[in-house]
Amino acid sequence: MLEILEKTPDLNREIILEIEPLAPLSMVSDLPGSYYKTLKSPSKKMLCGLFENILEWHIDAADRKEIVKEIKKIRKKQKVEFHEEGVGSNFLPLLMEYFEVKLEMFPKPIHFDDYWSKAYRRADAIVHPKGTFNISYELIPQKRDLPRNDKKPTQVDDKALERFFLINKEVYPLYYSSPTGREYIFLNGKYKLKIEIDMLLFQMLKEKLESVNIAYLGNSEGWVDVKMLEL
Repeated sequence: MLEILEKTPDLNREIILEIEPLAPLSMVSDLPGSYYKTLKSPSKKMLCGLFENILEWHIDAADRKEIVKEIKKIRKKQKVEFHEEGVGSNFLPLLMEYFEVKLEMFPKPIHFDDYWSKAYRRADAIVHPKGTFNISYELIPQKRDLPRNDKKPTQVDDKALERFFLINKEVYPLYYSSPTGREYIFLNGKYKLKIEIDMLLFQMLKEKLESVNIAYLGNSEGWVDVKMLEL
């Protein structure tokens, strides 16, 4: 299926893309700080992620990087501008040249905030053992015997905990989680986008959607129902 990337993009079909959210969506475009703010509608990069999810292109970051290098060479020979998308996540889209959004319509969204657990890893810092909710059972009695904090006797001394973690980090969870504020939107309706698309890509997506039309948008919690209607 990746052979399409060697083909010169030809936006020779117009379709209507219908996206019906089955859960609240959070579509974050910029690298956030302590708060994840959502867009009202999906960016082109997010639509690439949606299409690649439908096509089952579950390709890791290292392989994507190598594929993008080859795509740039191919586009240069084809005299087609390569769409370099550096905003937001480190996801490298592969299909940016194969469609273009011409018009979008969506109902008024309802915005709300919720907490979202983000996974972190700091193998050299005390924030890691403090952030892990669970540890290997054999560490529990050892941790209880560590020196206590002078001002807070119910807590382990920070320096003692850090030394303990560095010695035993191989049996600590690989990641710790941190609750982070995230904005979500709820739509009582569907996104409708008029898109110019390469015919081969349209056929590939349509074939997949005939058997499974469920994908995700924005993040792995944003499940959506997808339909494509040819004009």
